[in-house]
Amino acid sequence: MTDDGGQLAIGELRDPQPADGAELIADLRQELDDTNRGLIALHTELEAAQRAASRLAAIVTSSNDAMICVDPAPTHLVQTWNPGAQRLFGHTEQQIVGQSAGVLLPAGAMDALHAAVAEIRAGGRAEPHETRWRRSDGTEVDVAVTVSAMSGADGTLIGFSTVARDITAQLAAQAELAAARAEREVQGDRDRIARDMHDLVIQRLFGGALTLESTLGLLADRPQVHKRVRRVRDDLDDTIRVIRSMIYALREQKQDRDGKGLRSRLVATIERATEALGFAPALRMTGLLDTDVSTEFADQLLAVLGEALSNAARHAHATAVDVSVEVTAADLCLRVSDNGQGIDPAVTRRSGLANLRSRAEELGGTFTLVANQPAGTVLEWIVPLSGSHN
Repeated sequence: MTDDGGQLAIGELRDPQPADGAELIADLRQELDDTNRGLIALHTELEAAQRAASRLAAIVTSSNDAMICVDPAPTHLVQTWNPGAQRLFGHTEQQIVGQSAGVLLPAGAMDALHAAVAEIRAGGRAEPHETRWRRSDGTEVDVAVTVSAMSGADGTLIGFSTVARDITAQLAAQAELAAARAEREVQGDRDRIARDMHDLVIQRLFGGALTLESTLGLLADRPQVHKRVRRVRDDLDDTIRVIRSMIYALREQKQDRDGKGLRSRLVATIERATEALGFAPALRMTGLLDTDVSTEFADQLLAVLGEALSNAARHAHATAVDVSVEVTAADLCLRVSDNGQGIDPAVTRRSGLANLRSRAEELGGTFTLVANQPAGTVLEWIVPLSGSHN
């Protein structure tokens, strides 16, 4: 209460502030706290987003794959271009951004990109595909391409992310593997043919020749028939030698693929002939046989040498054979000399010798067979090396 002058009476207290003012302050304090927590949460989210963006940028920058974004228009203008794309295709970012993807894609590759875009528009995704893209220098590179849609915050399509990976090494490895498998199959066929020819054909021919040999003794009083039967027997012998040469060639091809050069193959041929001859022929090799003689010429040379050594063992009955193989700047020369019985003048028809002459003539070379002194024969087989290198 107050006195008449409006002063508070002794012992009285002022009225406290209105209750609604305190509540207002408390509400404001709560709102400030909530705002502060919201700002802290927003700042945390922004930092996480920035870290994620930094990680994504680091991945895009460091990737060896070409990562390219193109707009959804039919021309597919390039929007982004990472360092991997520059390394793979040669264009810098300044040169390519804003250009049509057609700069990179030949007709077939552009059709593949349009097909992938159509798949995405229809079903939301496209299967990766393999194609060829064009580098800045005009060459083309094999790539595996993955195309994905890029959407804005409102879900609107804003472009396509295209990842192109260089698969040149992968395709080369696949081709090498396929070639190796095919080679194994071919080699298996060659081994089977060589085995069948040895085990079946040669044995039957050899049996027939032995039968004719035994028949000759019964035809001594019929010289004309005797001569005809002997000719058939000689033909069988020549056929056997030809087949054996083919078997040797098949086996030598396998040895050559296993890493043996011509010198090693020549030594192997001499070693095989040692058993049939009963002694080791002398071998002299001159020149760059392993580098200057093509596979085709080496195969022909070995076939001729095998036939010559077989003749020395079966017909000449030699006690010494000298083999010389020489490579000059122009020719490949084979010389085989023996001290055997020489050539029977009465024998004018030998398919084995005709085969050796044919092998030389097919390669543009010459074949001669002359008498050795004081006894035996000298075989010379010479072919030019021009055009024989692999």
